[in-house]
Amino acid sequence: MKVLILNGSPRSNGDTAYILGALKSKFPCGTEFVSLDTYAANIHPCNDCRYCWEKEGCCIQDEMEILWKDDYDVLIIASPLYMSFVTPPLFSVISRLNYIWSNRYFLRIPGSLKPKKGILVLAGGGDGSPDPAVNIAKTAFRFLNAEFDPASDYIRSLNTNTVSVQNDPDLAGQIDRTLRHIIGAYHR
Repeated sequence: MKVLILNGSPRSNGDTAYILGALKSKFPCGTEFVSLDTYAANIHPCNDCRYCWEKEGCCIQDEMEILWKDDYDVLIIASPLYMSFVTPPLFSVISRLNYIWSNRYFLRIPGSLKPKKGILVLAGGGDGSPDPAVNIAKTAFRFLNAEFDPASDYIRSLNTNTVSVQNDPDLAGQIDRTLRHIIGAYHR
């Protein structure tokens, strides 16, 4: 099994990294992990050039190629919450998925990405709702043909201003539930 992680966190030892570490440790031995650190990657946002209205694909050539290879079985989108949303570099990655919609709508090119599973990881504190981040992740999963069920594939620690992620009493259960759902799908 191969897992691609879109990591939207700027902190290599922050809350999102902690959750990702705990999650990765529960995958079966031999699982291959590839991580795209959106803060370090050379990825440009969609600039609405409309290339994808007339030609297949996206004209911007950068580190998005890791996503386009489509050789992974599980996609993890992970981000701290910034103003109830994913971080700006992660949103830049998601904005580039616009070409998939444009190719379908304008050129009638059907999607050809293989089916995969999606997992959403969010960390944050404060009093804002995570709903905007969840909704944009749902869109990304849909465009990338990743099955995502928020009831079983959503791992979060949303009270980090009062409870550290390491002491979140619900985190381990969420990780176990998600892995049972994801791994079970590959061992049926």
